[in-house]
Amino acid sequence: MSYRTIKISWLPESKAQWASFTAIRLEAGRLWAWLVERHADARQQGGLWPCKDVIQKEAKRQFPNLHSQSVQQTIGDFCEAISSSESLRKKSEPFEYPHKKPRYRQVIFTNQGARIRDGKLILPCGKAEKLSIHIPKGVTIPGRLMEVRLDYGHLEMVCQVEEPTRISGPIIGIDLGVNTLIAATDGEKTILISGREVKATVQLRNKKLAEITSKQSAKAKGSRRHKRLQRRKFKMLDHAKNKVRDLCHKATRIVADAFPSAKAYVGNPFNGASQKMGRRQAQMVSSACNRKMISLLNYKLAACIEVDEAYSSQTCPRCGERSKHRRVYRCQCGFVAPRDVVGSTNIRAIGIDGQMLIGRRVPDIVQWKYPSKYPKTSVLGSRTDTAHVARGSLREAAGL
Repeated sequence: MSYRTIKISWLPESKAQWASFTAIRLEAGRLWAWLVERHADARQQGGLWPCKDVIQKEAKRQFPNLHSQSVQQTIGDFCEAISSSESLRKKSEPFEYPHKKPRYRQVIFTNQGARIRDGKLILPCGKAEKLSIHIPKGVTIPGRLMEVRLDYGHLEMVCQVEEPTRISGPIIGIDLGVNTLIAATDGEKTILISGREVKATVQLRNKKLAEITSKQSAKAKGSRRHKRLQRRKFKMLDHAKNKVRDLCHKATRIVADAFPSAKAYVGNPFNGASQKMGRRQAQMVSSACNRKMISLLNYKLAACIEVDEAYSSQTCPRCGERSKHRRVYRCQCGFVAPRDVVGSTNIRAIGIDGQMLIGRRVPDIVQWKYPSKYPKTSVLGSRTDTAHVARGSLREAAGL
């Protein structure tokens, strides 16, 4: 079984709906703040954080404006956040426990409470009554409704669908990055997809976010100016999120069309490497949407298996020497190729053989593609001489 998420834009249309919508979001924020305080008290007193069942019993009937299943789901999300923080702290990674106390928070409904009746989604809200949301025409529910996440401006419906039968095709290696979003190879050709547009979108988002946050710090919280800036911030963040998601979909679609029904080996997400980098580079690496890309590739290809990509972009596929390079890999043995081609080739070898064996063949053809801005494809090599392909792509590699 697999799951599919359907996102719908929605805001209340009447005063009664606005009252219920605001009440449940306030109650969800109050519940999360209560959990943060409960966890902080347990840490200060030196006690153990109780299991989820104990917390659910303590929270029973304390949040009347939420359905009981919504309370349990929110507690489950908080406990998962605590478990993730503890696992990272055990690895000596600096990661904070949940400490923020939001005024509003998204509300989670399970299939035990949410119902679909006559083209409408019925959401129980405890003493805040029910919300009836009309499902737009053209939106079909692909399977059994499992969960609904309601937030300001939109809602997400998670549905369970049957896993389609997948026929495995070629085996490819995929190297994810920042400047080059995806580098995919099957041993014969390599597809390089530019990540410059995604990088520029993230940089612009961070710049605007800093400007808005700076202006908000000079305003009284809850004032009209502060609320206007808050709405402006949410609108900007939603726009950037949608644009990055669209570019990721288009980039993974290019890979799926180039290698239909392929079995892919992809390197593990590298966001944690930002802790050992400079401030500017760390910001881009930590913002890379690696997990989202892997999820999309797993959905569009026959399979997408994560492997350890350590030193895959630093190891020569011919002689096995390990050395650091910029956009173009130049080995002492005379081998020259774009670094992303080397990384994807080594990841493919790790997936097939379990290690990076020397003397491997490197793809002869390198194709540079762009998710949306530049629809044309540039084929930089068609000869069997890999060094010629690499030399012909030096200018493009430096640009990407």
